[in-house]
Parts: sequence; structure tokens; C-alpha cells
Amino acid sequence: MTDPSSPIGRPFYAIALLLTTIDQLTKLWVVRAMELGESRPVLDGFLKITYVHNAGAAFGLDLGGRWSFILVTILVATFIVFYYARSERTRTARWALALILGGALGNLIDRIRLGEVVDFLHLSISTASWPIFNVADIGVTVGVGLLAIHLFRREHPDVSEIDGGAPGGVRDGDTPASRSADPAGEETGSA
Repeated sequence: MTDPSSPIGRPFYAIALLLTTIDQLTKLWVVRAMELGESRPVLDGFLKITYVHNAGAAFGLDLGGRWSFILVTILVATFIVFYYARSERTRTARWALALILGGALGNLIDRIRLGEVVDFLHLSISTASWPIFNVADIGVTVGVGLLAIHLFRREHPDVSEIDGGAPGGVRDGDTPASRSADPAGEETGSA
């Protein structure tokens, strides 16, 4: 369980590290097994492994050069770790932030080491083709999606973690008799 005074803990860092590691290992395999520009079909007509270098942002977007990407990534990672992740207390938000952080770090390693990012996953259906991407991009995309779900759903904090681990968030003196039902049918504590 995570200490309520420090909501960011081992699982958060483990998820980010696992994603970064998987991203780097898959890129290493592609770089060693393929020639730059080479493409190999995996699922005929849908998925190919196509080894390219991407000097732009996710999915080929260009934001202005290597050092601007490195600076922005460091700022975003710092923001996630030192501010936002420490203030978020829901599982969905923590997963989202861990995936975004892991993906950002995976691509940051490439930018520092190579000056660009190794991309290799190429999806296409008929004549429509998605920009080539990598595992880090998947982490960032899924993380942003989870963060959007969290923000739109207005998920409540994991009460058991905030209230010191009491089952269901029950505090001393909080019993079923001290609760009343509100008109929406949800239990509320008495004043």
C-alpha cells in the first residue's frame, strides 16, 4: 500500500520503468535485426515492422529540433513526478501518469543517445496508413487517454489510501448508523 502522505510510490515507478525497459529492448532488437528503412510484414495487410528514425515528436510531428524535445520532455517528466503525480490519489490518474512518464523517458533516451527516435510499428488498412510509432508512443497515448477518462469521470481518490488504509475508507466513529442516504441514493456521513 502507498503511504497517504506520499501517494507516488513503487508501483508508479515500476510501471514507468517497465514501459521504458520494454520500449528500449524492442528498439534494440529492431536496430540489431533490421536495416534502416527495412519493412517486414507481421499481420498481412495490417501490421508491419518498419525501421525508421524520427526526428519529430510522436507520430512524426515536428516541434523544433532535438534540444527543444529534450528540454520539453525533461520539464514534463519533472512536472509529472514532483507536482501532478504527488497530488493525484486515484489509480486511473497514477496509471496514466506512469505510462506517460515511461513513454516520455523511452523516447528521451533515444533523443539523447541518437538525436532522434527509433520507430518501427506500422499499422495500415488497405491504402490508409498510420504514422510509424514505437512502444513509448503507445504508453504516452494510452496514458493521455486514461488521464482524459480520469478528468471527465471526476474519479474520487482512493479513500483507503488517503484515510490511512481503513477498509473502504471508514474512519473511527464512522458507522452505518452515523450515515444517512442522500436523495441520489449515496451514503453520506452525518454532520
